[in-house]
Amino acid sequence: MFVVMTRERFWPMFNLRTFSTILIVILFLVSLGTATAQDPQYGGTLVFGAESMGDSFDIGFWHGFGGVHVIDTIGEGLVRADFENGGAQPGLAESWEISDDGLVYTFHIREGMTFHDGEPVTADAIVRSMKRPINPDDPSYIEGMYMYGNQGASNWESLEAVDEHTIVLTLMQPNATQLLVFSRPDGVIISPKALDEYGTEVGLNVSAAGPFKIERFVPGQEAVLAANEDYWAGRPYVDRVVIRADPDEAGILAALEAGEIDMTLYAPFTSVPRLQNSDNIRVEVGAPLVNLFAGANVAMAPLDNLLVRSAINYALDREVLIEAGLNGFAEMPASLIGPLDLGFDESGREISVYDPERARELIAESGLETPIPLDLAYENNRFWPQLAELIAADLEAVGFDVTLDRLDTGSFWGKVGDGQTQLSINQRSTFVPDPHGKAILMARAGAEGSQTQHHALQAADELDALITAGISTADPEERAAIYQEFQALMLEQLPYIYIGYLTPPIFVNKRVQNVETFGTAGGRINLRGVWLSE
Repeated sequence: MFVVMTRERFWPMFNLRTFSTILIVILFLVSLGTATAQDPQYGGTLVFGAESMGDSFDIGFWHGFGGVHVIDTIGEGLVRADFENGGAQPGLAESWEISDDGLVYTFHIREGMTFHDGEPVTADAIVRSMKRPINPDDPSYIEGMYMYGNQGASNWESLEAVDEHTIVLTLMQPNATQLLVFSRPDGVIISPKALDEYGTEVGLNVSAAGPFKIERFVPGQEAVLAANEDYWAGRPYVDRVVIRADPDEAGILAALEAGEIDMTLYAPFTSVPRLQNSDNIRVEVGAPLVNLFAGANVAMAPLDNLLVRSAINYALDREVLIEAGLNGFAEMPASLIGPLDLGFDESGREISVYDPERARELIAESGLETPIPLDLAYENNRFWPQLAELIAADLEAVGFDVTLDRLDTGSFWGKVGDGQTQLSINQRSTFVPDPHGKAILMARAGAEGSQTQHHALQAADELDALITAGISTADPEERAAIYQEFQALMLEQLPYIYIGYLTPPIFVNKRVQNVETFGTAGGRINLRGVWLSE
């Protein structure tokens, strides 16, 4: 029997901000010329609760969101992403030009910047860091780093520092997302001194150019980050940020309510009704930037059979999964592309209907003997265990015999990367505000190390061609049409079975001010402008 939970609607952030603005105006008029309690203040330590913390902050091999949060907090790339409005904003590059044919990017680097180790940020330093994944002779080179695919490096014809503050990147083919991908965590620029000194262990000794720098790191547990007094955009308000990992949602909730952590995405969703009445905590709802899905290893029986994948799709009662597994904090899915992405096709929601009878028919049509053995892998944190149990129940009801494989974050991704999972549930966040960030999961390059092993798909080459076409034109209408074709083909092939678009609650102590929530909903926290009230 399923217990279906519902969520209460709570005041949007607009009302809280409006109230704060009115309060500031009143206090200002009463005490003209005197600083109010709502003026930004310097000082204090902000503690962020994460669900996991890897053993390295190497931008080429991070695992778990704790690592991503640290990289985002200490790092800076050529540009920043504007998640709310789309497009790129200046980062280490204060400006840039793109040639009419979309092949030549000229970046103008800010003057006077330094890395955390005191070394100057120059065009040569940036180029050295960017070339790391394509230079096997670099002492920090490790085969298979994320940057090679995510940064589009295979499409770079040349990357050169033409003077101390100018970089010219020439592409072989146009790439509509090239500018935005430089804002990804794997686009963070690392000091050449650190790359030389620490080599392949640079992930334990990252020296970047962002607003905070690593003061102390306990692998798997926490990172203490100190304000960068020399940050090019000005010293951040808080003195320190501590990002602390706890895979136990109950532990994160207890720490949040005790005031031991100030902000998190990882408290239990079921705690929202209580916390929205808290004197010390506010809860904000994030945008649907994260896609939850079950990835099917199409190179491994029985998931190499499309009939079986289709049966899994129809077996899932997504309304129950969203209400009971996510406490209502998700929207019904349609495709790998999200509802805020260019080219989103909502007609895909039609295939997300719950039809267990159809699932049984498809299993019978497959000719496989029931119950069909199936392993379901998942991480041992957040809502994943609850979702896994609900999914297993749905699958067993139509003719599968499910074995649950509960893993810590590192083991989960190791197993996925080795192609050793059958069915596994996880998510794809919007690391850049563009549909390519999700479509790239189906790229032919790197498929052998992917969750779905999609090189084995009948339509693998066709999907890869659509991904290439999607970034080869800058025209938004043409790109939208390409991504709609991509979504339709994905629904035919079903390497992923979609669960929902997460609209995550963001839990914040009321003393934490100026929180940027839009990117945070997709896992990209921005603590540059956060400050703590008394």
